[in-house]
Amino acid sequence: MNMTASPRAIVFEDHSGLASALTDLLAERLGYDVAACAGCIEEAIRVAHVERCDVAVVDLDLQGVMAYPALDELKRRGIPYVLATGSMAMDIPGRYRAPLVRKPYSAHELADAIRQASAPRAM
Repeated sequence: MNMTASPRAIVFEDHSGLASALTDLLAERLGYDVAACAGCIEEAIRVAHVERCDVAVVDLDLQGVMAYPALDELKRRGIPYVLATGSMAMDIPGRYRAPLVRKPYSAHELADAIRQASAPRAM
């Protein structure tokens, strides 16, 4: 096993320009290998179900459909996630709350949110 492997991330974002910018940010600034990108809910659920990763960066609104089923799968697999969205925290159901970065966000904000999402949780 390669112990120097980069951590892996998956991205759920329906805006191709933002998805591309986020992928570059994760890879070039934060050192992540972006394993997959999904732009619609069906693809997000599939990726959440099969892709091996350390963290997911999720836009809640994928082509007008809320990404909650994909979040359910990430939660089931124990994959931490960051919500990168235009939604307000108070509009997100409690069971899906996670570190949140509001668009537009900086590399620093995203790195902080990923750190928070990946921290061990007290039960």
